[in-house]
Amino acid sequence: MALPNVKEQFRRLIQTSSVSCTQAHLDESNKAVIDLLANWLAELEFKCEIQEVAKGKYNLLARYGSGMGGLVLAGHTDTVPYDEALWNTNPLDLYEANDKWYGLGSCDMKGFFALAIESLKPMLTESFKQPLYILATCDEETSMLGGR
Repeated sequence: MALPNVKEQFRRLIQTSSVSCTQAHLDESNKAVIDLLANWLAELEFKCEIQEVAKGKYNLLARYGSGMGGLVLAGHTDTVPYDEALWNTNPLDLYEANDKWYGLGSCDMKGFFALAIESLKPMLTESFKQPLYILATCDEETSMLGGR
């Protein structure tokens, strides 16, 4: 699987619904988002560990390089519930207007992962003195379960 460009990463992350909600009928798994990220990071030679935190809720810890210490870039994979009637566009698709990208999770936090991956790509040709980690957690919008 080839790593998509940053815009396509944004689109695919936004299209992959991962609502976290205390109301069970609205709550969703984040596994599909975790799998996308793990596949893309594996393409960049990150070593990926997926941890089931609770039924249907997952964290990803991806490591590039080895040794002690290092830098962690962390974000969450869930979004808040939404009412599509309150959106002018489909919240689960990337919408572009005025040189800006819109969609559920585009700023908090799905877009972060696409931008982090894009920003790191040119650096991955160098040897790192310490490892670089990308941590993607579940349920930040509700229980903070993934961060615990």
